[in-house]
Amino acid sequence: MTKSTAIIFILIFSIIFNLEKPRKSIVVVVILISVGLFLFTFELTQFSLLGFSLVLSASCLSGIRWTLAQLVMQRSSLGLPNPIDMIYYIQPWMIMALFPLLCAVEGNHLIKILKSLFSDKFGVGECFRQFGLVFAGALLAFAMECSEYLLLSSTSSLTLSISGIFKEIITLTLAALINNDKLNPINITGLVMCLFGIIFHISIKAQKEARNQLRSQSTDSAESSPAKKEDVLRSLLRNSRTISESSYTFE
Repeated sequence: MTKSTAIIFILIFSIIFNLEKPRKSIVVVVILISVGLFLFTFELTQFSLLGFSLVLSASCLSGIRWTLAQLVMQRSSLGLPNPIDMIYYIQPWMIMALFPLLCAVEGNHLIKILKSLFSDKFGVGECFRQFGLVFAGALLAFAMECSEYLLLSSTSSLTLSISGIFKEIITLTLAALINNDKLNPINITGLVMCLFGIIFHISIKAQKEARNQLRSQSTDSAESSPAKKEDVLRSLLRNSRTISESSYTFE
């Protein structure tokens, strides 16, 4: 439930960094999606103060991360519009931040897994299978991160967050259908609110793109009309010169 506040932090930092204008439509979309996601996951989890604090701080840091990433990728002076370039520069710092936590939390368990893989208990085929699974997961994570940065370079961090929330809605819906998780009327109301917020955001983006295309077309036509007039005047001048020269020659 606390994770639904990530979109609120993204909106706040987008307004602070002048990436989004404080429009009423965006505020309505954020309220619909965040409240809907809160209601959709209501009573599905148990409350923990430590978990609440960690997830809330993670949501705040996520808002800072994606808005700064949008600011860097959409600023042409920095020259980082390519997702691969962005991953190349940002991934080492992420590894340096997560590696101490990996050693502290999963270190002993990871050592046991590695010892069991290289012992006589597992054969060569099992080792290759385990490393293949790890490699496949890493490849999927890399493809997902590339798609996220590619979406971020052409749209906005708010759109990226909404697409992530849509993925979570699909995951929770499939969990309810496959695992027979019960959804009460509050959860269903939250699901409907999330979907309405996503549809509203898509319609706003579509209207904005249509207005931008009309504006660019009108600008192109306004710029091309003086050029056409100038070409017509030049052709008339050439024709008049030709006629005058021919009449002079005839005389």
